[in-house]
Amino acid sequence: SKLTPIAHTWTVGDRFYKLSHKYYGTTKYWWLIAKFNGTPTETHVSLGDKIKVPMPLSKAIELLSED
Repeated sequence: SKLTPIAHTWTVGDRFYKLSHKYYGTTKYWWLIAKFNGTPTETHVSLGDKIKVPMPLSKAIELLSED
């Protein structure tokens, strides 16, 4: 794989759009993080869960948009 995921531990207040802003600089790609982790919404994630943020963004868009 050409992706290098960054590990993130889900904590109080986390949302996919916030992680997207933190790691990608925009909230636009929250769905990449959700899709990569097989979690369609935040209700599918629990405190302490390990989330992987696919990097780099350009490669994540290319690979995850194909589905």
